[in-house]
Amino acid sequence: MARFTGIDRVEARAQGRTKGGFIAGVAFFILVMWGLYQTALDVKDWLTDASRLPMSELLLQGQHEYLKADELRAAVLDGAELRNFFELDVNELQARLNALPWVAQVSVRKKWPNKIKVYLTEQDVAARWNGNRFVNTKGEVFSAPDRVKKPLMQLSGPDDQAAKVLEASHQYETLLAAKGYKLLGVNLTPRHAWELTLDGNIQLFVGRSDIALRLQRFIDAFPVIEPRERVAYVDLRYDTGMAVGWKKSEEKVNDQHRR
Repeated sequence: MARFTGIDRVEARAQGRTKGGFIAGVAFFILVMWGLYQTALDVKDWLTDASRLPMSELLLQGQHEYLKADELRAAVLDGAELRNFFELDVNELQARLNALPWVAQVSVRKKWPNKIKVYLTEQDVAARWNGNRFVNTKGEVFSAPDRVKKPLMQLSGPDDQAAKVLEASHQYETLLAAKGYKLLGVNLTPRHAWELTLDGNIQLFVGRSDIALRLQRFIDAFPVIEPRERVAYVDLRYDTGMAVGWKKSEEKVNDQHRR
């Protein structure tokens, strides 16, 4: 029969206490981690709860003449009520605002606890382009609903030449305005020839070279042309001189209709 000494009994009790302490420690750790997990879920639910910290104030900064309030509101809400401070995606909202047709640049910031700050810059329209679009002051073509009330110059040509046409229109407008002529439109043909439209719907065919000299020739000669109100076009594509085309009289037009 085996006999246990006093030392053996002490060691056995010590091992039992150690094993029990380890199990209790593991159980406590698991309880703590479970508690932290539940707390994290509660915090997440609180942070993403739309009823807590809702984005309730929109601060719009910057000049906007052509954008409508309902367009901005629709882009901000995106078909749903505003989310709360932590759930709102600033980059997504900025992309939606940038997609609006009259917007040139936009910046979006969140301000604690419930404010959205939007700084918006509209397209700086310079002229109409090819009839149904616009070109901005940087020479960039863009499409947008027509809400422009002020008169704009009519420019046309290949899209990749918009900046060139815009710059040329400024030069031609300055040259002609100095002598009292109002420039209404500039067209760059596919063959890169220039065509100008003056007040009174007078067409100037200027060609591809020596534009300033040919316009000066028109300025010098036009005052002696009579009757000026019947001029339909002036063709300046000659080394010297010009050709003048006349508007059809109302009598001739009526005769043609009767026939």
